[in-house]
Amino acid sequence: MFLDAPASTDPTDPLSVDRNHAEAFILTLAEAMHAHGVAAHRMEGLLTLVAARLGIEARFYSTPTAVLASFGALAEGHTCLVRVQPGAINLEKVSLLYEITVRVIRGELGPDAGRTELDAVIRAQARYGPPWAILASAVFSAAAAMLFGGGLREIVASGAVGLLVGGIVQAMRRISARSAVVEPVVAAVAAIAAALIARATGPLSTLVVTLAGVVMLLPGLGITIAMTELATRNLASGTARFSGALVQLAGLGFGVAFGTALIRLLPALPPPPPPTAWSFLELTCAIIPAAFAVSTYLQTRPRDLKWILGACLLGFASTRLGGVLFGPELGAFLGALVLGLASNTLARTLDRPASVALVPGLLLLVPGSLGFRGVVSMLENDMASGAEATFKAGLISISLVAGVLFANLWLPPRRSL
Repeated sequence: MFLDAPASTDPTDPLSVDRNHAEAFILTLAEAMHAHGVAAHRMEGLLTLVAARLGIEARFYSTPTAVLASFGALAEGHTCLVRVQPGAINLEKVSLLYEITVRVIRGELGPDAGRTELDAVIRAQARYGPPWAILASAVFSAAAAMLFGGGLREIVASGAVGLLVGGIVQAMRRISARSAVVEPVVAAVAAIAAALIARATGPLSTLVVTLAGVVMLLPGLGITIAMTELATRNLASGTARFSGALVQLAGLGFGVAFGTALIRLLPALPPPPPPTAWSFLELTCAIIPAAFAVSTYLQTRPRDLKWILGACLLGFASTRLGGVLFGPELGAFLGALVLGLASNTLARTLDRPASVALVPGLLLLVPGSLGFRGVVSMLENDMASGAEATFKAGLISISLVAGVLFANLWLPPRRSL
């Protein structure tokens, strides 16, 4: 995730602190940031800054499942391994971790007390529990169906499928937090449910309903973060994250193919209606409930909702405008660039992480749906369409990453200490 590192007043002027407490604080911070989805390059940069401010020579190496921290000179130092499991993004906890870190760097809070506060943040329950997650899945699925060109019938059906998918995901995660079969199971259920709804209510696009129903599970954001890590030369972390996203995408594609194969045992469905041509204003209205659903999914603070809504609307409008003027690929670049500049401006003005507005806005721009369509097409032996959709998804991901990197170059998310 795109967590911005605060600027130190003078990293060469270390604070006078107990070394053991300082190292314990750094390791706890690394574990906490990793558990809540912070990208490798941001994590390593922030940890290096904290270590320098606390007067510790340190080097860090992050992967999706572990963080290595080497303290002291190369010949006499020691290395610690923090083994962690990748966690879901929680922007509220990321903001709290950032605020604690800033206070420690400023000297307002000692490392030992800072570690105590970090532990409290880690142990705290998420603001939005499973019922909210299920509701967010339904709302986001309904809004996504409209963005994918579905009509009113597809919107209602997608909301119902999203509600079902959200419930299944929460139930499976209660059984096993890291179940490897979540994606195939929910994708198969979504495909079957979409077909049954079409049979019961009349013609509708089962592909749109299925795609919108599983939209919360599409790994578009993970692919974009992986591309960013690769672009910033964090090759191990970026490659591992990208591979994980591809496996997740393949699992969803397999589930849809399996569900579709079962449906074909029944009488043929009526042909789907043509896509609905919604106006720009109507599509913009769909962004509003989608932004609130994304805010719930990413566990943001209520006071940040207005900024997230503004960022989502701004990113969507910029992408649409860029798509009309330059095509979808450069449109994605323009949307990410404007979103990045706006998020960094917000961070500099209000003294908070740019990721609070950036990540939700990016989640509505990432090309996970294109990658999903590509995998489904390949599984149906339509290799040409599958390859084309997959290539477009990769190109749009690169455009989004380029937009964010250019925004950080032109207007860094600097924060005063």
